[in-house]
Amino acid sequence: MKKPKMFLFIAILLGASLLAACGQTAAPNVNPAPATVAPVAATVAPVPATVAPVAANNSNPSGPDACSMLTKDDVSKVLGTPVDTATGSGLGGACTYTAKNLSIIFILSHTGGIKAMTIDLARLGNLALVVPGLGDQAFYNTNSAYALFLLKGDAEYNFSMSDLTYQPLDPTVVQATEKALAVQLLSHLP
Repeated sequence: MKKPKMFLFIAILLGASLLAACGQTAAPNVNPAPATVAPVAATVAPVPATVAPVAANNSNPSGPDACSMLTKDDVSKVLGTPVDTATGSGLGGACTYTAKNLSIIFILSHTGGIKAMTIDLARLGNLALVVPGLGDQAFYNTNSAYALFLLKGDAEYNFSMSDLTYQPLDPTVVQATEKALAVQLLSHLP
């Protein structure tokens, strides 16, 4: 940038900063910065009054916890063996179940499911195996993992099963298990 333009840019930036700070009283600084650090708060524009504040208790913005939607007992019934652990992601959107050498990951998305399903189907093309009569729409990703994608309303659910010892699983067994888990989930949904 040429010097005259750079000086003009700096002058405009300083003027905007002064106008933004004009008429505002500074909030007390709870954690003052060391004297060697220049404060930068004066150059930050205030948040407009039209922006709604974030809810204080927004620990799970995506909806219900995945591990409570499909419990250890639900998964144990389908597998025919007890589930050792059901570990949530902490965000409510995923739960990993482990039993013997198996791992099942259950992921849910509470909004935008229709759009996500459309994108996934288009991306997979011939690798998508449609499952008629399951939820509003369902398909397996036959690429390698045989994950099951399920749509119910505007929520998308995903099931994937794997062997923790990295042994190959029979795709027909994986598909049948994932479909049984989806049926179990659907029995809990309105």
